[in-house]
Amino acid sequence: MAVFTTFNHESLERFLSMFGLGELVSYEPIEAGIENSNYFIRVSQYEEETEYVLTIVEGLGFDDIPFFTRVISHLFNYGVPVAAPKQTLDGMTMTIFCGKPALLFPKLPGSHSKNVDTDQCFSVGIALADMHKILATETALTRANAYNPDWMHETLTQVEGKLDVEDFTLLEQLAYEYSNLHDLENLPTGVIHGDLFRDNVLFHEGSLAGIIDFYHACEDFLIQDLAITINDWCQVERSISSELMLALIAGYESKRPLEATEREFLPYFQRAACARFALTRLMSGDESGHLKDPAEFISLARTLKD
Repeated sequence: MAVFTTFNHESLERFLSMFGLGELVSYEPIEAGIENSNYFIRVSQYEEETEYVLTIVEGLGFDDIPFFTRVISHLFNYGVPVAAPKQTLDGMTMTIFCGKPALLFPKLPGSHSKNVDTDQCFSVGIALADMHKILATETALTRANAYNPDWMHETLTQVEGKLDVEDFTLLEQLAYEYSNLHDLENLPTGVIHGDLFRDNVLFHEGSLAGIIDFYHACEDFLIQDLAITINDWCQVERSISSELMLALIAGYESKRPLEATEREFLPYFQRAACARFALTRLMSGDESGHLKDPAEFISLARTLKD
């Protein structure tokens, strides 16, 4: 279970009193995810119950949070289905709970897709392009990608003992390939989501109803974001379904046509994305095992490299 910070009922009641949302009815941990602590919160006010999501940010500092709240609020103001953080009675969106940054969001409707189809991929492609275009209108949003080539090389050194020779060699090759990609100068850049996996998108009654978890948002190549999304949404038995991929790209290009260089380098960014998520998964968990399986993306990288 990916919940790292726990608390008691009374502590949560004191925290929620800052928002004036009513009486705490219940709370329960959200087991999905590998980085932050998330809870479903139910409150009652005027005999009506409302659900929220409490996120306790584990790996970022207080100075990091304003960037993410600005990204989410900007998208919300443009009609993207995201949950804008609730403000306290004093007008604050970022708060402190258990000594860590904490944000409270309205709970969005819908659920994660388990059986992905082409219609869903098309919708995700549209949403991704919309976000890229909308975030380009806010020039004050700046944040470097923490998962840069230097990070990849350093992390690979740290996890070498967890890999067999074949897998280490593959990831090492991909790390050098990723370094070369960052020397490119003619690819469009902007603020990206950075982690648009299936578990960060909600569907309700057949329509895309919510996008969540923007804590990997940063400035990078836009094609990197598309590669990350394709690798998860279009993956079937550790290989990429051409049918799903074509649908997702078609959705994306209905709002933002790809440039020729982006098309050319998309496979390279897909392999780089495999390396990144294999490494982050290798770094997660404890002695009992990883929170998510790094072999998934190592296998996919090998398929993409063939």
